[in-house]
Amino acid sequence: MKKQYLARLVAGICLLFGCDLDATSESTDIASPQIAKYSQPTTVIVDPPLINLGFIEPRSTITRNFRLINSSNQPVTIVSATPTCTCTTIDAQGKIIPSGQSLELPITMKVAASTGIKTAAVTFTFAGGIAPVKVEMSGEIAYTIRGTTTDVTNGAMVPYINAFQDPSAPSGTPTAPLSGTVTISSIDRTPFRINSVMGQSPAFVNFNPQQDAPRNTYLVSYDFSKIPCERMPPYLIVETDHPKAPVIDMRIRHACTKISPQLPFAEYRSNLGAVTTGSNQPFEFELKNSRGWKVISTTSKDPQFTVNLVGQRFDADNAMISLMISVNPSAHGIILAPVTMTATDPNGVTRSSDFWVYFKAVPAANAPPAASAPPAPSQKAGS
Repeated sequence: MKKQYLARLVAGICLLFGCDLDATSESTDIASPQIAKYSQPTTVIVDPPLINLGFIEPRSTITRNFRLINSSNQPVTIVSATPTCTCTTIDAQGKIIPSGQSLELPITMKVAASTGIKTAAVTFTFAGGIAPVKVEMSGEIAYTIRGTTTDVTNGAMVPYINAFQDPSAPSGTPTAPLSGTVTISSIDRTPFRINSVMGQSPAFVNFNPQQDAPRNTYLVSYDFSKIPCERMPPYLIVETDHPKAPVIDMRIRHACTKISPQLPFAEYRSNLGAVTTGSNQPFEFELKNSRGWKVISTTSKDPQFTVNLVGQRFDADNAMISLMISVNPSAHGIILAPVTMTATDPNGVTRSSDFWVYFKAVPAANAPPAASAPPAPSQKAGS
């Protein structure tokens, strides 16, 4: 009883004059309710924990805001903010979240040119042994015109064509078909026309281009069952008359289209849009986590165009490679072909890998009009 009385007396004095309550608890062996309150772990809440980016324009930079909420009665200091992708930047280290308040932070993502689902996350750590928290971002990189299919293996609507038939799949697993349909629609809901698919007239479903008015959504058939493995294209190229999307691609997942680059490409292909024949057009691609890689030469595998190395820019992790494409005056229609990139690593070892490019070859204003039926694009197997 005497010990308990002394503990209550010391706690009362601390309330009036202030003292080190942690030290008091050790000397009395009794933790007052106030001491227990301050020793509880501080909680930081992310609002929202998942940022829905929606549709993201290729080669764009986007910024979104979110909050870190300090639900405790102590200020919290951010020790680190570690992104999962070098495309994501945030300035948060050393910032303090006041007790019971929130800190609004902007997070910036630089988006690549490749279409498809894009995810990234940033993990925050805090002083004082507080549990880390994470903010995640998810969206789809897409041109104004977007192609989708239903993946029969999981029932999801996806921006690629799954034609990969896995012989090792367990019995009863749904098999990806070699033929089917793709839905091609405009994100902005603007009516448009599909001029070609892989350089050929589209196989429309329930649409007659000679009689029906342009739509904002089409259903188009495809069939890969009769294409030899060495000619299976890694991407389905769709040509439209939409000014913001003259050409788009859909990845074809197939046993013969596996791409295994020997160089650290940030993406495996580049959409060059409409390229005027007989003139030069610049474009760039990125080597991620290159750390000393240097491109020394480029060689087009299609005689209809050449690609020349212009320059390279480096930072601590990545390299941006500047190129110049020149398309022959005789070329026209859709062209899909690889360009062999040769580079040296930090140890001087030389490696080569194919990087795919596709575009619509457009004659110069004074050139004779192209034939009404463009030839099929080059269809060489992926590396």
